[in-house]
Amino acid sequence: MTAGSESTGNDTVLSSRILQHFYRDSVALMAIASVTEKEEGVVRVGAVMATPANLTILADSQMLPEGLDATPDDLVFVVRAEDEETAAKALDLAEAGLTAVQDGKALEDEKPGTIRETVVDAARDGLTPNLATVSIAGTYAPIVVEQSLRNGMHVFCFSDNVSIEDEVRLKTLAARDQLLVMGPDCGTAILDGIPLGFANVVSQGSVGMVAASGTGAQEVSRLLDLAGAGVSQLIGVGGRDLSEKVGGIMTGVALDFLEADDETTVIAVVSKPPSPAVAEKLLDRLGRIAATGKPVVACFLGLDDKDAEGTGVVVRGTLEGGAIAAARLAGHKLDITDISGSEPIRGKVLGLYTGGTLASEAKILLKRAGIDHEILDLGDDQYTAGRPHPMIEPQIRAERIMEASAEPGLGVILLDVVLGHGANSDPSTPVAQAVMKAREAARAEGRELRFVASVCGTKRDPQGLERQRSILKDAGIIVAETNASAVRYVVAATGAAAAEGEK
Repeated sequence: MTAGSESTGNDTVLSSRILQHFYRDSVALMAIASVTEKEEGVVRVGAVMATPANLTILADSQMLPEGLDATPDDLVFVVRAEDEETAAKALDLAEAGLTAVQDGKALEDEKPGTIRETVVDAARDGLTPNLATVSIAGTYAPIVVEQSLRNGMHVFCFSDNVSIEDEVRLKTLAARDQLLVMGPDCGTAILDGIPLGFANVVSQGSVGMVAASGTGAQEVSRLLDLAGAGVSQLIGVGGRDLSEKVGGIMTGVALDFLEADDETTVIAVVSKPPSPAVAEKLLDRLGRIAATGKPVVACFLGLDDKDAEGTGVVVRGTLEGGAIAAARLAGHKLDITDISGSEPIRGKVLGLYTGGTLASEAKILLKRAGIDHEILDLGDDQYTAGRPHPMIEPQIRAERIMEASAEPGLGVILLDVVLGHGANSDPSTPVAQAVMKAREAARAEGRELRFVASVCGTKRDPQGLERQRSILKDAGIIVAETNASAVRYVVAATGAAAAEGEK
């Protein structure tokens, strides 16, 4: 273990601790960083494996101590705090949390060390594992993914920073044996009712989904649950699968599974627009599936809506539109009620999102309407840098709300709140508290700042859908039924303000 501390010249100190040849996965690191960051006097915490990519992220966010000497298999903790004593206590707390043995669980050296050892151990108990979840540094993830595939297991790969060359190689290997590689950087999946990663509690149903994105999959699946259609399977494939280089390898395997699944009567593919060459092949494949009597919806963000005439494939350009179409094809009706009576909104539109695909949907709709806007995905690496994802630690976004409230000319802030497995137990409260403070700060300067949000969740999510909505509404936040509906409200209110100005 090595440690260091330096003054940063802005009334804080930056202290670090290196645990050499020590590994914890990203989920564990995000959790311990979240707890440590709540300590009094602690400004920010970074917890990463010291891969080159992670160190670059720390540097970009001014969280990389000068002269830090660590190797990719070292764990690095960095704390920015008010003083050295506070930083040292925070580092001690973090290290204790990482190395503790809780609930009588086996020590690390007593656990299987490889995929093969895990398979052998399971066989002793008469079990045959068929799925591995991988959440380790991207540098090492391909090795573990390949070991899993060669032992006959499907893979859910939460890890990011995996090269596209490795992705193509591993997916080609998997496709040969009709195995799934969900990812890299796969956020959401639901297989036979079992959630993986971030997923909402949705009912089992008849719509099978293939999704390149996490919150895109969550928004569509939770709306299908609302409609009563439910989800048979939700197979994540990672955001690059439909790129030209990967060529939709795993989307093809996922469609094979859904086409053969008797419980799946409708198929929905959710993604940002594929590369043109991949889109042509994919739509041809989807058309052949539709011709067999299993209807298909292609929900590609930003594309123009098209019905099934000719191709047999319904195309929708929003997550909401894709869910409505899939529900209808499954024999269910999904009605979205927009907020009425929008008051005029003057000024710039800012989106502070935790869901990347929800942010993309908002950006597309605002651009179409010609609205001046800036949409930020706060879950992007440049904003997290070893910190917990804002879906896990909502205080990160609360800080950005307060910062943004001081921006002159800002009229409205768009927000998403994502519930479900893996998300914070009460994501709305920190947001609501920040909104009330931000609104008062703006009013003190003679400005009116509005807030519009949607909640991506179901009634059975552990956070409580109605409870979370009520917390937001009680803080004066306008809450829409869907992300697209929230954007439509903003577009209408901004348009109303423009019309008043022309009078």
